[in-house]
Amino acid sequence: MGPVLPFPVAAIWLRLGGPDVLIDGVQIWGCAVALFLSGVRRGLSFRMPGGWTWAQMAVFAWLFWAGLASMVLPPDPALAVLTLIYASLVVIDPASAERAETPLWFRRLRPLQMAVAAIGLVGMWRQA
Repeated sequence: MGPVLPFPVAAIWLRLGGPDVLIDGVQIWGCAVALFLSGVRRGLSFRMPGGWTWAQMAVFAWLFWAGLASMVLPPDPALAVLTLIYASLVVIDPASAERAETPLWFRRLRPLQMAVAAIGLVGMWRQA
């Protein structure tokens, strides 16, 4: 859960009058985590007995390109893209675990973990 806690913490801090530089930090952190998760997806695809699946490559590409875009976009659209990334994983990760493309623990942990990230990002929307 730790890597997503900066999102709600920053949202609360901003609401309490924290510095605007938190938005830049969240944008960088959100991109870094998304790119890390894309690498995890790509790495997991190497362990598939029959080789990678199209679903794995689609999720990898989504996370990589959307994460990269979130780094170069202005704050408002970047936060929206990051929110979409993490909200999409609430649905994608449990489904990928059911297909044995990711570890089974993705079924339980990821929806909660990614929902915390998405909610934290939504909390920052009006602050950017």
